[in-house]
Amino acid sequence: MTITAVRPQAVHGFGDLAPPRLCMEWPWYESEPVPGSLPVTQCWGWLFVPDGRCLVLIDTGRRLPMLPGGTVETQDADPTQTLQREAHEEAHLALGPTHYLGYLHDTTSAAYSGIRACARVRMASAITHIGPSVPDAGTGDTMLRLLATPHRIVELFGWGEQGRQQADAAIGAATGLWNYPIAPPSPDIQHVPLEGLRP
Repeated sequence: MTITAVRPQAVHGFGDLAPPRLCMEWPWYESEPVPGSLPVTQCWGWLFVPDGRCLVLIDTGRRLPMLPGGTVETQDADPTQTLQREAHEEAHLALGPTHYLGYLHDTTSAAYSGIRACARVRMASAITHIGPSVPDAGTGDTMLRLLATPHRIVELFGWGEQGRQQADAAIGAATGLWNYPIAPPSPDIQHVPLEGLRP
């Protein structure tokens, strides 16, 4: 049975969100290594605090909800370094060890010119520190930082069943590797204080 997420149109204290990204139909390959023929263009992370919630960002310029992470740059040794770099630049986060969850096979790669298809890697990690809110060094934008349960984040994204599979893989990593609890179902979304916090 396919479960379709019901996506809220607005976030309290922020306002309307942009339309969902068209990625629900990309195949999800949990735990499978990326084939050597498929370039890895992106790494996003399901980043947990100890109560089992994850951090989600809202790009205030484009009004887009997103996971921390971004494009794999030439200076990055691997997608793990991409995630650590982007998490610090976008949201002033410090992370513990990362865990590979799998990848999405982007069959069209519309966001990356000259590439027919690519892999978008997903990882999980534990947040060790959330620093003060600062502008992204690359864009100058300041991200809105929120904490929510993984499945609530899937609803924000409008990702449906594919997103639920990602969230379940991330929850499995958090409970199995770091002994974090499964966050109870809740529609609540907490704004991270501007001054940051230590989970």
